[in-house]
Amino acid sequence: MIRITATALAVLAFVARGAAAADAPTSPALEANELVYDAGKVSRGATVTHTFLLKNVGTADLSVDAKPG
Repeated sequence: MIRITATALAVLAFVARGAAAADAPTSPALEANELVYDAGKVSRGATVTHTFLLKNVGTADLSVDAKPG
């Protein structure tokens, strides 16, 4: 009885994982290494630069149109 139950649970988990993948829409999903950057106190006229690392964790191509300033 235990062997049947364990096998049934394994099959159910496999089918559920496949169904979830089939139902998931193909779309891009953006992940950033940080959401906020605090440059602290900046003197007038100073140039501050910072790099945000972005990663597409989705299943479709991701396009980012960013303009400085």
